[in-house]
Amino acid sequence: MAAIDLEQIRSAGRVVLAVRGMWCTSCAMALQRALARTPGVRDVAVNFITGSALLRWDPATVKLDEISNRAEKLGYELSFMRDDGSADEALSVQAQRIRFQLVVAVVFGMWSMLGSWVLYLDPGLNASAEGKVIAWLSVATGLPVMLYSGQDFFRASFNTLRTGIAGMDALVSIGALGALLVSVWNLQTGSTDIYMDAATMLITFLLAGRLIEIHARQESGVTMRALAGLAPEIANVVLDGGVTEPLPISEVRTGDVVLVRAGERVPVDGVVLRGHSDVDLSLLTGESMPNRVGTADSVMAGAVNLSSPLQVEVVASYGARRIDQLGLRMLELFGARPTLSMAAERFVRWLFPVVSLVAAFSFIYYLWMGHPTSSALISSLSLFVAACPCAVGLSMPLAYALGSKRAAQNGTLWRDPASVEALAKSNTIAFDKTGTLTTGQLEVADVEVAPGGNPAAVVRSAWLAEYGVVHPIADALRRYGDRKGWHAADAGNSLAAQRHPRGVSVETDEGNVLVGARSWLEQLDVHCLPEGADRPGVVHVAREGVWAGSIRFQDALREGVQSKLGGLLAEGVELWLLTGDSAASTDKLTAAIGLPFSRVLSECDPDDKANALSQARGGVAFVGDGVNDVLALASAQCGVAVASAAAVATSAAGIVITQGGAEQVPCARSWAKRTYRIMRQNLVFSIIYNALVVVALFASGATPFAAAVAMLLSSASVCLNALRLAREPTRQSPQSPAMSSVT
Repeated sequence: MAAIDLEQIRSAGRVVLAVRGMWCTSCAMALQRALARTPGVRDVAVNFITGSALLRWDPATVKLDEISNRAEKLGYELSFMRDDGSADEALSVQAQRIRFQLVVAVVFGMWSMLGSWVLYLDPGLNASAEGKVIAWLSVATGLPVMLYSGQDFFRASFNTLRTGIAGMDALVSIGALGALLVSVWNLQTGSTDIYMDAATMLITFLLAGRLIEIHARQESGVTMRALAGLAPEIANVVLDGGVTEPLPISEVRTGDVVLVRAGERVPVDGVVLRGHSDVDLSLLTGESMPNRVGTADSVMAGAVNLSSPLQVEVVASYGARRIDQLGLRMLELFGARPTLSMAAERFVRWLFPVVSLVAAFSFIYYLWMGHPTSSALISSLSLFVAACPCAVGLSMPLAYALGSKRAAQNGTLWRDPASVEALAKSNTIAFDKTGTLTTGQLEVADVEVAPGGNPAAVVRSAWLAEYGVVHPIADALRRYGDRKGWHAADAGNSLAAQRHPRGVSVETDEGNVLVGARSWLEQLDVHCLPEGADRPGVVHVAREGVWAGSIRFQDALREGVQSKLGGLLAEGVELWLLTGDSAASTDKLTAAIGLPFSRVLSECDPDDKANALSQARGGVAFVGDGVNDVLALASAQCGVAVASAAAVATSAAGIVITQGGAEQVPCARSWAKRTYRIMRQNLVFSIIYNALVVVALFASGATPFAAAVAMLLSSASVCLNALRLAREPTRQSPQSPAMSSVT
């Protein structure tokens, strides 16, 4: 990110900040609630996935430093976004810590659970000296899980309770501590009834869920790095006398002149001062055809200069470029939480005070009924153990883990449960055009020739002229020649081809060949040119000063798109088309697909796509592949990147198709729906089960053994239900989809 103008930020009252110290989504909710209560704060959105907080405040009422101090009192650090890698390093350290905590929980928890189950399965050991030794060893081996692996849960529960949000961490902490206290109390009174297995199992499963969330946070950092990597880190600044000096992009200032050579990426947003060239904007705008730029035309950082050197005057330097603004918008839009997780959090926030009241009432009730104090205390603590939301915490991570494995076998990678849920519930799916519905590569669509001409000969002449050129049209001609069996040796003279502002000229065995725009051939007095003006995607060919024909190029439609998208329509899904390409090109594509798109928008910039998605009713998913799709991928409830997507689009998406393009979306959605159905079933069952267990145990008299059995049955049920995903059949995606031209 760019250097920070603190005074400008403080006066604007709006900023995206990095947040350190968050352990889970409950931490994000607690911090958001605490900051929202600060007088003068208009709006705050804390996102655990991106590790960021979007703040809007009244500078006349409260200062940014005061808001930061309030966060620090809760144990969280707010800082400005930096590109020094410190945030990634801190996240890696946190991920490594969770992995080690998980290893400790698995190793020691396994022995603790083994001791507990030996006692459960052999009641005769309970009264023996060996049974007491096993019980004490089980508690001892469970202590590392409690004191080390579970310490972050206890810390998070303390922070959330301070803000009045008793989330999953609070109930987990009380349930785990309750299991420990009941176990120690029983051992002190001579009983071998211990329940450390409940505490260790709960902490282990929830640590696995935390690791999934941390992985999603690490992937969000990849998005920002990929965006920054689209533009060069070094710019060649033109000094007095025409000499160039390479400077770090952070040192380039507005008004400087930068030289961009052919084949290089443009490092800044600016205006062309000198030169003419073709610029590839496909990743930034979605336009399939290169753009011709000249003096006074604008260029953007990240675009590729294809043909000739350009001198560009800087109008937006590092930090103010369009590509930098995309990064800030990404942080604002990225990482929506799944509604199932929100439902689980709401249930736990409701369950915590209810169970606390029921446990306190049961303690008083059993004392009033004449039970000993120790017995009343154990019964009340047993309610906490029984109500501990092990199944609630396990229901979604387990189904997600199994579903993601099966989806990967079918050519789909998942990033987070939120995206899976959103894709499963989507009733609108919007598609980008270039690279998504199409292959992103130009193909020869049709050829027009002069009277008596030969179409194959016209294309071959263009192939000879363009063979040694780096340009999307030249690439299309080379692929065409490869399919026709034309040999590189035949194109030897093309290595001497001369590049011109709007075409190529070369001397061949057929004489002088010109390939380029109609207006350029007209300037060279080529005879017999057809009437009309330059058309996008059309090049003309002339031999010895006479027009021989023209070739029209068109992006290739992915095979299977029509049938697969038709299947989505049959399921009641609305199809949208949002593209940065021209209206004419978009109309040709919709005609080629032959399906009714509910909404078609062409010539869209990234903000246009994001704004259009925000107007969708119900769940909306977006399928794209380019840098110009990044905001749409982030703002949609589910972003889907196809196999050929740019690195930044892949890292911004919640779901990645590893083979093929838009034709694989129905398969990806099918797996998301199956997994979401299992996740929802598990969550609903575990919530109902927990509520019934609390009522039943209170009515019948809670015992530690009954509490442990109740926890076991709830966890076993959601495990068995999730295992249904492992039995689903696997369908392999096609390895190399063929291409068909859009004509």
